[in-house]
Amino acid sequence: MSEMLPIVEQLADCQTHAEREDWLMRCPDGVLGRDHMAIRRILQSVSLLAGIAYLEARVAAVNAVRLADGNLPQTVVLAVNVARIDLKIAARQGGCV
Repeated sequence: MSEMLPIVEQLADCQTHAEREDWLMRCPDGVLGRDHMAIRRILQSVSLLAGIAYLEARVAAVNAVRLADGNLPQTVVLAVNVARIDLKIAARQGGCV
């Protein structure tokens, strides 16, 4: 029996980087936080480095200290946005496993 959540198993079943990118964009923060190491292993196994960077940026954002107004610091927001763009580029360039 797998210890991964079914949603994480869906990532493991993805066949292309485009499918993985779509999964990462839709994945809830709670799942990313709970299973970030399993997700990282899956992304490493298919050499989707941009996916790993996006995962790290999202997890860092969830755990970041908020500003007095409740918003994230712009440095954190920028890191997530840059990682998102890089992931979308990697997905467009292809890659299958």
